[in-house]
Amino acid sequence: MTLASMMPRLSTCLTVAAGCLLSLGDLPPVRAGDFAGKWSIAWTDHPGNPIDLKSPGARAYMPYVLYSTDWPAESRYRVWYDSASIAGLAYGFSADGLTWSTGATLTGIQDAAASATGGEFAGRPVVLYKKAWAKPFRIYYYGRTDTAAHKIWVAESSDGIVFTGNQVALDPELEGSRMGTFPDGHAVVHLPGRNATPEDPDAARPFLMYFRSRDGQGIAMAESKDGYTFTEIADNPDTAEVVEGMIQISGIPDGGTVLPAQPTQVLQLAQNDLRMFAFEQNTTLKYLVSANGEQWTLVEDPIATIGSVGEAGAWNDQRNYYASAAYLGGGRFYLLRGGRDNTTGVYASGAAFGTSAFYTTNDLGRWQTFSPMNSWQTEGWVPFTSSGNDPDGTVVAVIQNADGTTSIRDRKESGNFYLRHDASWVVPFTFEFRARIDDIVGTGADEEFPKFTVAAFQTDPDQPGGEAWQPAFASQRFGRWALNDASLETAIHDFNFTGFQTFTVVCRFDESARARLALNPADGAANVALCVYEVYLNRDFSAPKAVYFNTGFNGWDTVDYDGALDIGFPGPTSGQVTVDWVRWGNGVILDPTSPDAPATSPTLNLSRQGTGLRIAWSPAGGTLQGAASAAGPWADETGVANGSTIAAPTGNRFFRVRM
Repeated sequence: MTLASMMPRLSTCLTVAAGCLLSLGDLPPVRAGDFAGKWSIAWTDHPGNPIDLKSPGARAYMPYVLYSTDWPAESRYRVWYDSASIAGLAYGFSADGLTWSTGATLTGIQDAAASATGGEFAGRPVVLYKKAWAKPFRIYYYGRTDTAAHKIWVAESSDGIVFTGNQVALDPELEGSRMGTFPDGHAVVHLPGRNATPEDPDAARPFLMYFRSRDGQGIAMAESKDGYTFTEIADNPDTAEVVEGMIQISGIPDGGTVLPAQPTQVLQLAQNDLRMFAFEQNTTLKYLVSANGEQWTLVEDPIATIGSVGEAGAWNDQRNYYASAAYLGGGRFYLLRGGRDNTTGVYASGAAFGTSAFYTTNDLGRWQTFSPMNSWQTEGWVPFTSSGNDPDGTVVAVIQNADGTTSIRDRKESGNFYLRHDASWVVPFTFEFRARIDDIVGTGADEEFPKFTVAAFQTDPDQPGGEAWQPAFASQRFGRWALNDASLETAIHDFNFTGFQTFTVVCRFDESARARLALNPADGAANVALCVYEVYLNRDFSAPKAVYFNTGFNGWDTVDYDGALDIGFPGPTSGQVTVDWVRWGNGVILDPTSPDAPATSPTLNLSRQGTGLRIAWSPAGGTLQGAASAAGPWADETGVANGSTIAAPTGNRFFRVRM
């Protein structure tokens, strides 16, 4: 099997008008990205801006956008926005982010009757969506019921329109509050499991809120147990990470550490990939990134292409602010932002589309790299030792076998030797391999259960703690590094390692340990608990056979920020392991299909249905894409489900299904 055969499969067909079938090749191979590449988004402004959100009011700005494949194709894009100046919120939906439904006014939130002035009662929406919540939509907005302070309010909804439970989430009138009376922007993120005091479940604070501090001091942070009542971070002058409740930001020119900006969204792609959008002076958009939500780096100020006011006469030549972005998958982003033009004074919203080279090739939920071990060197593997166990071809060796497997041998009595491959991971990620033990022996602590390891490492300077996932595999047991310790039943699994076995390892962070490390990077217990791995055996995904965490090892200094995989023997074990194949990808991937199974492309069927064209494909799943020519560019056919009938194209049209 080749590397290319593991890439996303495509089925491509010309329209009935052309009457033929065309098959395109696989996508390009995966390449590791550099640090800047992971965070970089190349934006293209929509030439038809501003977008008509079909507001029920006089304005349609300060937008907050979400995208989810949980929703029907015609409403996968959803937006909440100000329909007047802090005087009402509206909701709309779209299939493509460009053509929107008629806006619906939100109910159950503050209204004019609740305001002493009749205005400034509801604006600047932030919306969280969690499918598992009883009411999956939660809105955070601000307004005032008197003539002084703008509070941040929260309410929840089943449909995103009709809200209940409206209450104050953060009150700036409380003594010591850092929130100004007119913050004009805030952001909220939910990090399940975040608890700096894990022995006390009531101490969990998984919700974080960000807002501009009064007098422009910077961006402050509050936290919440339930997402309804927030408490600002207490003064903590003894730590360099959070001082006086302000988030610390690197990358600011002239050595600054705080940014007097107004955050509007925190978009989380993975546990260690959070992106903040903020604005300043109503004209410039800023882009910050974080691995844990507490330490941030300013990446772009202003954001290229979309981060500044437009040219004279543009829809946003006076104001350009309040940005919100959504991740669409496949390395694609969508963004809405508010604006105002100088001539007419109209407040509106504009769209932009973004592309991430990193996520185009390292997307979430898909295998990104497959190594059949047919030619370990050309497949990107290199030998590695930190103790001088360099290969001599006999005692220490990497052997390419005639049957398309690779053997890793280290029969020295001490030291270590591994076969290593560079990776491009965000957390969580999954690696899977098929291997057998040829011979193995251990001394000292490994005498009872001599082991080899398939270990994952990262070295991210923005992530406190040792990023190492190190499950161990012996001939009778696998799981925790110290296999002779069976005191924790979930940490080990006893079995007979006879012949080839397949192991699937899901790697993630423990959010409680991350919260503790953010407060104190020297917390040894938190460092040990940081990296959790789950090991499944022979694709029985009903439950992992072993669940445990890191030893506290910080990893090798030769590992870069987005990872490497090591297969081999740590001393005091020696022996030989033979590997049939290895694959990995970002996200939790529990795939019942073996890479040994023949790869099949989806079958795409086109047929006339009255005056239209019916499009169906099998197997189900995947995304229909269309193009004007076989060479592309290809774009998702949003709103076209499997089995749909569309208007017949007037000319040649190519279709394909990306699985």
